[in-house]
Amino acid sequence: MKRRDFIQTTCKCALLCASPVLLSTLQSCEDVEADSSSTDIIPPIDTPSDTTSTGGNDSGGDTTPFYAIDLSTADYQSLQTVGNSVATPSNTADPSGLILYRSSDTTVRAFSRYCTHAGGSVGSFVNGTARCSSHGAQFDTSGNVVGGPARSALKEYLTSLDGTLLKVFYAES
Repeated sequence: MKRRDFIQTTCKCALLCASPVLLSTLQSCEDVEADSSSTDIIPPIDTPSDTTSTGGNDSGGDTTPFYAIDLSTADYQSLQTVGNSVATPSNTADPSGLILYRSSDTTVRAFSRYCTHAGGSVGSFVNGTARCSSHGAQFDTSGNVVGGPARSALKEYLTSLDGTLLKVFYAES
């Protein structure tokens, strides 16, 4: 075998062997442009009206920890209207932040902003859909996947609403 043939064959084999590794580092996801109609509100992390407490939930004497949010404050007033949504920053309930969605007069649902596809940040609901800013995964107001590369639903937290006080219950790590 000539040196030229040997080098060509060796390079082809090396490229063939390296292809799976190179391809696994690429993600073929659509380009997501910022949606100007998004209502993400990023209040300061140390907002005085947001408190963390360990107390009983509304079902008895259990001591499940919860993250409390006063919906009468400016950052969360939009949640007093059914169908509105707010995205919060990192907090004690979830280090990725929460997506809060007012689903009825008596219920506010809380989802993690952590995208189940690749860990990107999911924004608030706009026209019934929340989008991941990294790769375009889309979730409905029940947290289920409706488009994009994600395969599983967003994590949902139990909530309790008493007037304008929202409690988001979480398990301590």
